Amino acid sequence: MIRIIPVTAGLISSMLLLSGCDGGSSGGGEVPPDLAGIIEIESGTRVDSDTADDIFFEQQTANGSPGSAQTLPPAATVGGYLSFADGIYVTDTADIFLFFEDTEDLYVTELSPGDRITAQVFLSPKQFFPPDLPLPDRTLRVFRQQDGELVQVGSDSTSADLRALTVSLPDGAEAGSYLIEASTTGGRPFRYVLTLADQTSPGVINTRYTNPSFMVDEAIVSLASEPGGAMAAMAVSERRDLGRGTWLIRRKGTQNPVAMSVNQVQEARRDTLDWIEGLRGQPGVVGAEPNYLYTAQQVSPDNDTFFDRQWNLPLARAPMAWQVAPETGSGVGIAILDTGMFSATPKTAENWHPDLDVNVQTINGQIMDYVSGDLDIDGDPGRDANPADPGDGTAQSSNFHGTHVAGIAAAVDNEIGVVGMAPAATIYPVRVLGRDGVGSSSDLIDALNWAAGRNEIDVINLSLGGLGPSAALEAAIDSAWNGGNGKLVVAAAGNQGTDEPTFPAAFTNVIGVGAVDGAGDRASYSNVGESVDVVAPGGDASRDANQDGAADVIVSTWGRDDSGEFEPGFAGLQGTSMAAPHVSAVYALMKGEIGAVMTPAKFHSLLKNGDLTEEVGPAFEYGAGLINALAAMDAALEGNFPVTLGASPSALQFNSAVLSAELEFSAFPEGSDITIDSVSAGAGWLKPGDVKTEPTLSLPVSVDTDSPGLEDNNRYTTELVVNYDSVEGSPGTLTIPVSLRLGTSPDDRDAGRHFVLLVNAGDNRDTVEQAAVTVSGGHYSFAFDQVEPGEYFLVAGTDMDNNGLICENGEACAEYPVNGLPEKIVVGDEPLAGITLTTSFRRPTIAAMGGLPRVGFEGYRLKSDGDKEQGDVPLRRLQNER
Repeated sequence: MIRIIPVTAGLISSMLLLSGCDGGSSGGGEVPPDLAGIIEIESGTRVDSDTADDIFFEQQTANGSPGSAQTLPPAATVGGYLSFADGIYVTDTADIFLFFEDTEDLYVTELSPGDRITAQVFLSPKQFFPPDLPLPDRTLRVFRQQDGELVQVGSDSTSADLRALTVSLPDGAEAGSYLIEASTTGGRPFRYVLTLADQTSPGVINTRYTNPSFMVDEAIVSLASEPGGAMAAMAVSERRDLGRGTWLIRRKGTQNPVAMSVNQVQEARRDTLDWIEGLRGQPGVVGAEPNYLYTAQQVSPDNDTFFDRQWNLPLARAPMAWQVAPETGSGVGIAILDTGMFSATPKTAENWHPDLDVNVQTINGQIMDYVSGDLDIDGDPGRDANPADPGDGTAQSSNFHGTHVAGIAAAVDNEIGVVGMAPAATIYPVRVLGRDGVGSSSDLIDALNWAAGRNEIDVINLSLGGLGPSAALEAAIDSAWNGGNGKLVVAAAGNQGTDEPTFPAAFTNVIGVGAVDGAGDRASYSNVGESVDVVAPGGDASRDANQDGAADVIVSTWGRDDSGEFEPGFAGLQGTSMAAPHVSAVYALMKGEIGAVMTPAKFHSLLKNGDLTEEVGPAFEYGAGLINALAAMDAALEGNFPVTLGASPSALQFNSAVLSAELEFSAFPEGSDITIDSVSAGAGWLKPGDVKTEPTLSLPVSVDTDSPGLEDNNRYTTELVVNYDSVEGSPGTLTIPVSLRLGTSPDDRDAGRHFVLLVNAGDNRDTVEQAAVTVSGGHYSFAFDQVEPGEYFLVAGTDMDNNGLICENGEACAEYPVNGLPEKIVVGDEPLAGITLTTSFRRPTIAAMGGLPRVGFEGYRLKSDGDKEQGDVPLRRLQNER
């Protein structure tokens, strides 16, 4: 029931020609439209040829068999739609929107070893479906034709969550033509974005708005000087010094989110962001950001006892490492910033878990419980010296998460329960996670600033994540890092199965840890990309990869409080939370043997040099590789700490628009004296510039391409080889992958049928004008006539799943003038012509949107007026058939 106003490209072209620079009519007397323009399409963009929108308009082209597979260019981004059955969306209006069966989409493209194919998945709002309709079963597979048959070379599948599916072409594979299949075998209809990326790509594009949680009516502000008058002008009801010029403030008239409806919470979140935006303009304010929330990075607690199945220790080579590390971490302090520590008497800071008790230490007179406000559930409001985990009376929850993490790092070798990776290390429990395993960035910043100043602490473990890109949090981490001579900070890389950066793991001075199963393969949930520096055992309950007859979970210390009594125990969990303490413990083993010689900077250098890990897969998924405690001990005891060279960017991508770049170099450890001897290219089309005179690290090296003679629509790959020397170490070589893609013709770009909307700029944001346009010549043209004068937002996008919303996550979207930052457009007496937008499946980062997230945005609703039926389409009851 959507009113569609078709506009042909030819008609639009003539309209644009009639709009002169002064907005007047042409000599032919025709009246130009009130508003007209074009929508450009990002390079490499394609669309599934049989979306629900195509099926509705009866304009689909089936692509469900190898013979009908769509051809994709290298590095394509493809928007698509799949559904196991026909059905009807449940809406709160009289409008009827249908979805249609389409169980398989196939594409053909050229791939090379190391290339990645990622499918990110998006659903319509949950109220559009019956509550019992399950998540979609889905599979991503890659095939190569061999001897007349299709041979599978990789696959990934799930129905348990909405994580991205990823398949990487193995190193031994041949370059050539491959078939990509996306399919579903049950559950809800869904949109997907398929992304092709080579090894020079740091990650897939953002195809959804990152929307981290934060506290309503609170902000973290950084001030240029003492608060004084600046704070008085902010009308705050409460303020707390977080250290180093950073403050948590709460504004007057604070609301209680617990008593609000869902709509009220969304409005309060938007209102909080508006307030923070205003704070940034206040005199003396250097920065202002939300007080982000973060969570423990565990998955699916399991209270069964698996203490005799610690497969993670031999996988990380711990038993062999203990033979050369007799101190097993003695004298090294590991701060576990988490939910606190299990105590049989949680009102006292004693009676810790019996498998940890000997190693747990608190510091007299120091705050070790930082949880505050509504998140604090320990019955003793406010901060105090007791880091005991208060539990929550629920069997399956995130309570005792910190106890589990601590046990992985340093459970005592006492013949009961489990053994930690560094069983003689000292555990300093610091409580920063409260209700439901959630904490606030203000509490975390305060705790980090405290830990940074404690000589007892050598490594800080953060098995948590999900924050926004907080500048104040990064500053606290950098303070703890202290130029590489302070604390090693280790964090969980996140459990979303995506390459979107998760913080704090993605910060430069943090070791981000991904998770692997019992065979050393990436766990299905583990994040990839920028957040992953290294991987460690984290478990995967869906697998028995080591074939020991049990699910690959990490067994460690736990507790129970659902009976009213606090009872110690053991549990098997999975998550990057479980992976992180393995790395913290390896640092403790190293430092326990060689003392102050071991620093965070040297650990970073060894990791970058490959001395702490074994290679298990591409860096995009596994970072430097799987942590190997024995290799780490060998490196520490040899005392030959490498001086290594790093480059930014770490890989170079060129295209028809970007034909040159600059490489900046840095030394690990920081401050090391490195001389770059030469930079050479592996192909004639790549032209590195001359190495500058000393100091070589302070001056970038230019890199240019020479594209004449190279063919369009092809991808070229090679390497830059940088030879360097160091006063403190041996000569070394840095290899930088490089790719060049002379993109496809703009005529080939297609992002699918677009609905162009004029949206009222008032509070109701109603769609008042609408047109449907299709691609012509690699772009879209649109025009509106007889538009009422006023202020509007101009937007456009696809409706691939035919649910009546455009610009949802996973849909192509264009907003004027820039996606994520729409501005009002004024329609008056004179026509507006030549307006240009750009559509893409990409979504801007929080930083690109001015540093604040976009709250509550679910797309723009198409205009409907009851004049269009959706056809006589048979509806079937949805079934989850497998």
